[in-house]
Amino acid sequence: MDSNQTQQLFFNHIKSKLPLHLSFVDEVAALLNISNDSAYRRIRGEKPIGLDEVQMLCNKYHISLDQLLQIEANTVIFSGNRFHNTFGLYEYLQDICTNLELFKRMEQPHLYYHNKDFPVFHYMQFPELAAFKFFFWKRTLIGNPELAKQQFNGEEPNTEVMETAKKIIGHYVQVPSTEIWNEESVHITIRQIEWYRQSNIFANKHILLKVYLQLEELLNHIELQAEAGKKFLYNKFVSDESAPYDIYINECLIGDNTIFVKGGERQVTFLNHNGLNFIATQDKGFCDYTFKNLQNIMRKSTHISVVGEKERSMFFNTLRSKIYEHKKNIC
Repeated sequence: MDSNQTQQLFFNHIKSKLPLHLSFVDEVAALLNISNDSAYRRIRGEKPIGLDEVQMLCNKYHISLDQLLQIEANTVIFSGNRFHNTFGLYEYLQDICTNLELFKRMEQPHLYYHNKDFPVFHYMQFPELAAFKFFFWKRTLIGNPELAKQQFNGEEPNTEVMETAKKIIGHYVQVPSTEIWNEESVHITIRQIEWYRQSNIFANKHILLKVYLQLEELLNHIELQAEAGKKFLYNKFVSDESAPYDIYINECLIGDNTIFVKGGERQVTFLNHNGLNFIATQDKGFCDYTFKNLQNIMRKSTHISVVGEKERSMFFNTLRSKIYEHKKNIC
């Protein structure tokens, strides 16, 4: 690889670490104390950067020279936080909230979600259901030792967590979205509930029933939004300001919780890994590939927002029947 390619890849790496709301060129120009035109020429590889500039950029964006020299042309750079005991639930939700705020500021933003589980945003309007998911994440996925012997009592003890959850859904309903669903989307949550039920982790049957009832209410609310083709808060009404909402049903492909966001010239892909964690990239080639793949999946799926009333009713009735089969056995 020649030095020009290495320089371009270096700047692509820096761009992948930059928050969406910041201008890449402005940031480079300000840091190196040069004009935007000079920054553009460095980013495009038309003007070599000096070692002092490399050092400034590496220090600012926490890049090692070893990392720089090992970059290859087919490398895609991702960044992200990992949800663990030191990076907790509140920080995790704050990350989601911050990203949604950034998406709203993009030029004509649109969020695509190929979901395996329910898109995380949806839980936030249903307190006991959200608290259950949070408890499951902390106790089972993360393995928090403090929760190893605790039962689920139906509440999330951290009020800041629940306040952030409310902010998340408030932002989410303002971002136009397309979601690709499969029956597996509800199976995952049902399996989690049943595992805790069989393991006697619910504090009582009333809480277990409440979680199932809210899961059912969530499905009903999503169906109403699909019928309207618009997003709106639970127990509220669609308005002229409501963001567009599209749902596709794919019967043969199970989602992997890939998120793709596009707005103006900006685009970013989030990939799910190790349970809860997401890594993100703004790499143009990778984002273009992701978007084309999502478009291909949508072409092979059934559109049920506004249109497709029969298919929409059949899909949600099937999901509700699965909940009913488990709920009816609660004595």
